[in-house]
Amino acid sequence: MVLLGTIFNTITVAVGSSLGLLSGRKINTKAQTNIVIVFGLFTLAMSMGMIKEMNEPIDIFLALVIGALLGEYLQLHNRFERYASKFNSDGSENFGEAFIKATMLFCVGGMTLVGCMNEGIDGDYNLIMVKSVMDLISSFFLASALGRGVLFSALGIFGIQGSLTLGFHFIGVMMPQELTIDLTATGGILLLALGLDLVEIKKFKMLDLIPALAILPLIHLFHNTII
Repeated sequence: MVLLGTIFNTITVAVGSSLGLLSGRKINTKAQTNIVIVFGLFTLAMSMGMIKEMNEPIDIFLALVIGALLGEYLQLHNRFERYASKFNSDGSENFGEAFIKATMLFCVGGMTLVGCMNEGIDGDYNLIMVKSVMDLISSFFLASALGRGVLFSALGIFGIQGSLTLGFHFIGVMMPQELTIDLTATGGILLLALGLDLVEIKKFKMLDLIPALAILPLIHLFHNTII
């Protein structure tokens, strides 16, 4: 079954988040803040490992610039925030922020990309299973600190990882290794921004940066065509 790993990952995040929401009231505000900071520091460290290898830095830079401009033009982050604000239970919970941060933390990373590629091409879901166990623990603490948006990020995981896995299943064998490396590096830069956001050094409109991941393959194709 092609999507077995993704389905398992979705379930683990839903379970972990639910348990986190139930126990969240027992964790004081200071502890919740510290939990978010720890996740921010871990995300920063993880992003460094993803960024260290780049095949075409110029392609990545152009993808980030064009992607950010496109995201701002389409107002992706602001539109989602306005819609998600309807689900805020009170002034202390930002459903949209929690959903975006959790979804990016769970889905934008080398383990996600390689795991989906392994499952889609070879049917090997072992890496996704390992990621699922890590996400189970992460979602518990994130949900206790950030709220219900983390629970709904399970839907984001199913949509994003499912799409990646199916994409690799049908066209992954044709994807150059160089593009995979650069996609991982681009994801690392997005995680760097997320980490800075989580530790409250700099706020980013994270959804406005996401189009870079779709722009990069087009730039890579154009680059290889004209050379």
